Amino acid sequence: MPVAVDRQLCLNDNYKRIECRRCAAACPHGCFTDGLSVEAARCTDCGLCLAACPADAVTGESFPRAPLDKVLDDPAAPLVFACRRRREDSPWPCLGFVDGRLLLAMFGSGRGGVREVAVDDTACAACRPEVAAHLEATLAEVNRLLLEAGKPAILRGEAAARQAVKERPISRRAFFTALLGATVDTVREVVAAGTAGGERLPRQDWFFRHAGAFAGETPSPFYAAVTIGEACLACGLCVRICPNKALTVEDHGTALNFYHQPGRCTNCGLCAAHCPQGALTVAAPGRPERYHVARRDLPRCEGCGQVYQPVGNQPVCIECLLKSTSRSILPQNTEETPE
Repeated sequence: MPVAVDRQLCLNDNYKRIECRRCAAACPHGCFTDGLSVEAARCTDCGLCLAACPADAVTGESFPRAPLDKVLDDPAAPLVFACRRRREDSPWPCLGFVDGRLLLAMFGSGRGGVREVAVDDTACAACRPEVAAHLEATLAEVNRLLLEAGKPAILRGEAAARQAVKERPISRRAFFTALLGATVDTVREVVAAGTAGGERLPRQDWFFRHAGAFAGETPSPFYAAVTIGEACLACGLCVRICPNKALTVEDHGTALNFYHQPGRCTNCGLCAAHCPQGALTVAAPGRPERYHVARRDLPRCEGCGQVYQPVGNQPVCIECLLKSTSRSILPQNTEETPE
């Protein structure tokens, strides 16, 4: 099967209040069933579903991570994204899997935070118009951010097609090192071939590490923004449930200060879906810098009047809740039995 959903990572399989279908919405051929299984006969290996998943749960046998890992290991190595139609030696059948966060991560992983990156999309419009449209919008936004930050743009089109990876003289030692690496890669490919759905591309991990705090003054769809309304009771569930620690909190005794780091946020919507008061919203576009979201006073317990941090909609502190529970399980008849 070319593409599959890793159920251990899929948000729908791990959280009751979430219903994510971004992979299905991105698929131009209707490959995904209602249960998010993939109909292999329809799949064209375009990779658009991989780019859409906020949890890196969509995996593909034809989209290996080894070529990207090799580039990440060498901060001076250039990177050219090209499909097999453009370059026979390309590890990727199509470029639909390339999204903005992946491009920024690869760019930011270079020496001094700058890597030479090119995307050869010259054949996309004639081959797969939906992939061409995806790359057109993605590259336009990425280059806007790069130019705004005073960095060189990512090459595309004919400029990328002419981009040649610089050859380096290979010493005897380097030759045998490369040969050993090729052997390891072959073993890895054989093992991966027997694994349903192929490898996971940890694009979010790469983004957190190399481009999470990318500078930018204007909002971008690659980043999300969080708002917390007055209905918030400062229970902190949003902070605890965020899988990427994009939300943090500072405890000031009688109040909590909430902060959001957009570079760590995948806009998965878990925080909003699980807010007991419906007080939180998250949506793109947002700015990349960490910012203060809200300050919310802690409520006072209806039982003892002390300031406390609630659990969900619970109107009393944990001590009063335990006392109430204890009273409810004690024997109701406390009259003394006559001798």
